[in-house]
Amino acid sequence: MDLQKLKHLMSPFPHQAGVYLMKDLEQRILYIGKAKDLKKRVTSYLKIENIKTTALLERIENLEYIITANEKEALILENNLIKKHRPRYNVDLRDDKQYPCLRLGLAEPYPRLQVVRRIKKDKALYFGPFSSAGKMRATVEYLHRVFPLRQCRQKDLPRRSRPCLYFQTGKCPGPCHNRISQEEYDRRVREVVCFLEGRNRDLLRDLRKQMHLASEELRFEEAAGLRDRIQAISETLKEQKVVSPRFIDLDVINMIEQDQTVAVIILFVRLGSVTGMTRFRFKNSTQSPEECLSDLIQQYYHGEKYIPQTILIPIPLEDHLLLEEVLSELKGQKVELRIPSRGEGRRWMTMAGENCRSILEKKESGMDFQDKTAQPLQQKLGLKNLPLSVGGLDISNIQGNQAVGSFVVFREGQEDKNSYRRFKIKTIDQPNDYAMMAEMIGRLIEHYPKLPDLILVDGGKGQLNILKDLIEKIPEDQRPDILALAKKTFRAQEGKDGIYLPNRKNPVRLAVDSPLLHYLERVRDEAHRFALAYHHKLREKEIRKD
Repeated sequence: MDLQKLKHLMSPFPHQAGVYLMKDLEQRILYIGKAKDLKKRVTSYLKIENIKTTALLERIENLEYIITANEKEALILENNLIKKHRPRYNVDLRDDKQYPCLRLGLAEPYPRLQVVRRIKKDKALYFGPFSSAGKMRATVEYLHRVFPLRQCRQKDLPRRSRPCLYFQTGKCPGPCHNRISQEEYDRRVREVVCFLEGRNRDLLRDLRKQMHLASEELRFEEAAGLRDRIQAISETLKEQKVVSPRFIDLDVINMIEQDQTVAVIILFVRLGSVTGMTRFRFKNSTQSPEECLSDLIQQYYHGEKYIPQTILIPIPLEDHLLLEEVLSELKGQKVELRIPSRGEGRRWMTMAGENCRSILEKKESGMDFQDKTAQPLQQKLGLKNLPLSVGGLDISNIQGNQAVGSFVVFREGQEDKNSYRRFKIKTIDQPNDYAMMAEMIGRLIEHYPKLPDLILVDGGKGQLNILKDLIEKIPEDQRPDILALAKKTFRAQEGKDGIYLPNRKNPVRLAVDSPLLHYLERVRDEAHRFALAYHHKLREKEIRKD
């Protein structure tokens, strides 16, 4: 490490707030940081003596900075630049799932429950997130049964000549046919909100009042319906296991570092119960625990995530107040970062810590996949990225009719069905797989927020070239690796699938019993299955219409 060279690179830095970028010989960004005082921050690296920082400094060939008006703007700019460039030595939430939430649009005259994955500033109420899609569906089904609201998908209430099937089965009150008054519907919406916010005892008290009033006024059918609703809610209360007697929403973040690996757990506490968690693992981070946690909070909650009013953290942060201000602006309400010292908050933090240790101490499937599949695949095929996530593309049609495309994603060897996408081909109505593939890939690149490390297309050189031309429109530092997997043919050596790579004439052939080949074939076959299922669905719909 040439200290004189580093001092020379740092000399023009001003004593102002901003963002600094560390680059290597090929001008690739290695690290992005923020600072209240740029000069003071970058020169502090010369005093740090640890293996990780030394390894970073030895690779630095250039330093750049961007001045901002204040530290808050620097924090926001740093987060945007990290997402764009994904530097090697920064925390990067590559596997950033969007858990489903329930949305109730109170601005609509007849609000309805919707399952969404994005939290927007639209004056609607959001409940969740649900880490289990099965639990979320069960909740929605229960609400439609006990507190029926309209289920039609149109934003404005459709007018019908007769009520829909949901009304006939008792899962919709029929506002489209004036079967329920606006006042009664609004009261039902308030009941749903009361239930989802955990205020079930208040809800039961109000329902009992309504039941007694209906009975006194001889409206026995309505009273019986209210009685059944009270009974269903009472049964639900018996089944609930509430960790806290207070119905609070918060996130609990804990992290542990061991052997240059950082494990992070985020627990979701909703209505006083732990409803789920998400986990992250980072290797070879040059950041201090405080910097790592600060960057993680910025990146995680900037992705249109549900932000609770309280977030528990394990250690004090230098930019504590700044993060609270930014998160409060994102939520539209006051958000507090708090270090718990006792009580249930401390117990939740301990639980999160135990889960962190289990990640580090046990050989998890993710790490096993990295050692046995991702790294060998990267070396065997000469890939730029470590393929921890792999996407598969396929097309399905019959002579150009009802043409569809599919995109599936595997993360650390497992199907990530939340990231699956399907496409109805809009511009091609003739048998032309190349043109269909071009349309699908173009739409995928335009709308998909974060592409996997490796994209696999079913086919040969033709499909690979289409993929290559479109992928080259993405900035180089964000491009995934690509390959085409040709199906077995009689010409193929020993009847094996051929792997076509860019700028290589002949395909790579792996052994018939190679686990690497089996994994790629599994991704391709899943993409084919998903495309075929969608094609069959559209065909059946067309046949029923005829």
